[in-house]
Amino acid sequence: MMIWLVMILTGLFTFCTRFALLNGWVSRALPGWLVDALGFVPIAVLTAIIVPAVLLDPVTEEIILTGNARLVAAIIATLIALFARNVLATISSGLGALWVMQWWL
Repeated sequence: MMIWLVMILTGLFTFCTRFALLNGWVSRALPGWLVDALGFVPIAVLTAIIVPAVLLDPVTEEIILTGNARLVAAIIATLIALFARNVLATISSGLGALWVMQWWL
């Protein structure tokens, strides 16, 4: 019963917040401080997704720093991203480095 209440209330809250913004009841302009803060959301979300995937061993769920092919591939992909500024080059170099490192490590 409690889970249904949480699901219904969450759905209503989501609907009301989106309806209020799309209906025009609230002004369209966001405050400057909120716009600045929202700029950090993508990097925070990606960090929360990528770091555990790179550092945690899927079997034991322990942090692995030595002999970790995913960590080496992530470092290579990060360096390519910093210098090339190209998404396709970053993804390809990361996948290629991971493939090569899985054979060596």
